[in-house]
Amino acid sequence: MSDLDTILKERQVILTAGTGGVGKTTVSAALALRAAQLGRKAVVITVDPAKRLAQSLGMAHLGDDPTDLTPLLGDEIPRGGELWAVIPDTRRTFEGFVRSLAPSPQALEHVMGNPIFKIFAKEYSGTNEYMALKRLDALHSTRRFDIIVLDTPPSRNTLGFLDAPGLLSRFFDDRIIQWLVAPANKVMSVGMGGALKILEGLTGKGFLSHLVEFSTALFEVRLPFAENLRRVIALLRSESCGVVLVAAPAADTVPDLERFLGAAVERGLAFDGLVVNRTYSGISLTEADERRAAELAKAGRPELKEALEILSSLQGQEKMVLADLESCLNKADARRSSFFLRVPQLARDVHTLVDLAQVARILGGDGAAPAPGKPRGPRRAKAKG
Repeated sequence: MSDLDTILKERQVILTAGTGGVGKTTVSAALALRAAQLGRKAVVITVDPAKRLAQSLGMAHLGDDPTDLTPLLGDEIPRGGELWAVIPDTRRTFEGFVRSLAPSPQALEHVMGNPIFKIFAKEYSGTNEYMALKRLDALHSTRRFDIIVLDTPPSRNTLGFLDAPGLLSRFFDDRIIQWLVAPANKVMSVGMGGALKILEGLTGKGFLSHLVEFSTALFEVRLPFAENLRRVIALLRSESCGVVLVAAPAADTVPDLERFLGAAVERGLAFDGLVVNRTYSGISLTEADERRAAELAKAGRPELKEALEILSSLQGQEKMVLADLESCLNKADARRSSFFLRVPQLARDVHTLVDLAQVARILGGDGAAPAPGKPRGPRRAKAKG
């Protein structure tokens, strides 16, 4: 059994992180499929607004409710294994969240019926990210699945996704919001009536009154909200959860990995491994290829020779990057150990479950390019201090 397979059998939650354009959504779905191939009930969740998960799975539509893909995979998944997929509906999740926390029907009506609710649910920084974690928490609490793979939004700061919910929690601590809702400030609010009317004239009739009403209603659920956030964070920091970085074989991946390892330690997260996607190092050039290229070049058709030269150059650059990544992981061995996998550049993009199954087999070691350096096993990262 490979190191990845061991992790997929042990973890209940896997978070995949990475910048945009590296194939993170495809790898996330392939990780869930690999877990299903190992006989586990797996579900993959993506909060990618581009809906790439549905594209990677060859599905016309995926929604907030888990969709069972197991029957479509036939013999790819053994008896007992299952693959499900979810694309959370942020507004629906947020509404359900508010319903569950509202202390009374009246408070719920004040929140849900307020025009500011629509703006807050759609635009407020951290809402989408928190709702994704809330969806994760809801699915985990049902014990319906053995493992959940959460495909986090692409971000230059690869773990910034986990910081965003903190922005939402600070909404309740903001002095302006507390000033708006504090009963002691009612007299002051009356005294500010003239200024508020002027602002309301600029922002739209009823805006400020709606804001005060919405803030007051939502402020009532701040304590349950904080408790819910603490529970989600505890899950992410538990032995049940690990994080995987998906990256491209580019020079800037090395500093990204260094930052990622440090961020994982600071947050008390378990770093499970690195997947370098779309690599060229696994493509072998034979003497027959080179002879054919030379023959065509002599006949006035240098395209193949030029293509092979470009491929050889890419492989040389990639080899140095992979060596640097291996060195970076070796230096981190005092803090953690992890798998290091390469997924070769495929002949076409992943648009069907058949394509995805191929990636899953590669991740599991069937037909994969050998990872450089020594094999690695999972070990939990410990927070500093």
